[in-house]
Amino acid sequence: MKKFGAGIIGCGWVAKEYIKAFQKDERSQIRGLLSRNRTNAETYRDKYGLQCSIETDADIMLKQDDIDIVVVCTPHNMHTKYAVAAAEAGKHVIVEKPVALTMEDVRKQQEAMRKNNVKSLVSFVLHWNPLLMTIDRLIDEGAFGDIFMVEVDYLHRIWMTEQEKWYASAEQSGTAILTGGCHAIDALRWFARSEAEQVSAYQVKTDNPLEYPGTISVNVKFEDGKIGRSTTTFDARMPYRFNIAVYGTEGSLRNDQIFAPKLFPGQNDFMKIPCILPDSGDVAHHPFQGEVSHFLDCIIDNKRPFPDLDDAAKTQAVCFAADISAQSGKPVPISTI
Repeated sequence: MKKFGAGIIGCGWVAKEYIKAFQKDERSQIRGLLSRNRTNAETYRDKYGLQCSIETDADIMLKQDDIDIVVVCTPHNMHTKYAVAAAEAGKHVIVEKPVALTMEDVRKQQEAMRKNNVKSLVSFVLHWNPLLMTIDRLIDEGAFGDIFMVEVDYLHRIWMTEQEKWYASAEQSGTAILTGGCHAIDALRWFARSEAEQVSAYQVKTDNPLEYPGTISVNVKFEDGKIGRSTTTFDARMPYRFNIAVYGTEGSLRNDQIFAPKLFPGQNDFMKIPCILPDSGDVAHHPFQGEVSHFLDCIIDNKRPFPDLDDAAKTQAVCFAADISAQSGKPVPISTI
C-alpha cells in the first residue's frame, strides 16, 4: 500500500493534531516539518518519534518528491503564500481556517488549486464531530420537515494582547468571525442547505485587549428564503460553547436535544442525543482524525473533498460581508463580495 507523505507548514498548537492524525492512518506518514523557529519543528519530531526532514525554507520542503500532501497551519495572513506555493509544487493542500484575510487571497488559492489540478480541504474540523454528522443525516432524512431557520454560535473566551498571542493581532488573525466564528458560519451554510444572499451584522468592542472587536452578531438571508443567525464572542466570561439550532415545520433541534415526532411517534418533549459534543476549544478535542482520513479517502478515490476551497470560499464571503456590514451599519449582498 502506498503511503502518502505529509508535510506540515507551521509548528504551532494545531500542528500536533495533524501529526497524530497522519500517524494513526496507516496510509500516510509525516515526512516534513517546517517552522520559522527550527526548534519548534525539532521538538515535535522528537516528541512523536518522526523520521522526517526539518526545514525553515518552504521552497526546500516543497521540492521533496516524497511529500504528497501539505498542511498549512501558519498565522492566517500567511496561508495564501504557502497554499499557492504548495499547489504549484503539485501537492494536495489542507488549509487551516480561515482560508485567508481577503477575498482576493481566497481567489488566488482557488485558482492555484484548479490550475495545478490538486485537491484541497479547508479545516472546518467540526464536520467530523458526531453531533454535527448526526444533524447532517437528520436533515437529509427529512426529520425536521421544511427547515426555515438555522442558528449557530461560536462562544469562546479569548482575552489577550497581541504580545501574548498572534491571534490577538488584526494583521495576523483578522477579525473575531474570521479567527473563530467562521466555524459557525460554515455550519450555518451546511445545515441551511442553501447559499447566502444577504448579510446584516452588528459588532461591539469591549475592554478585551484584542486589536479587533471581540463580539459580532450576524443575520443571514438565504437564497431559498431561510434565515440564519450567528453570534461570535470572545468577550463573554463563560465556558466554550458551540450552539446549534435547527427549526423546521416537523421538528426542531437545539444542540443535543431533538424534538422530531415524525421520527419518534408520541414524542411530547425534547430527547437527548447521546454523543460527543463540540463543547471544547481545545484542539485536542477536535476530530482531526476524521478530517485527515476523509482527505486521504478523496485523494485515493478521486472524489471531491468537503469542504474544499470552492465551498469554503462561500463561507469566507459570508464572513467578509458580516465584517463589512458591522463596520458600515448596512446590509451587504453576497454578490458584492
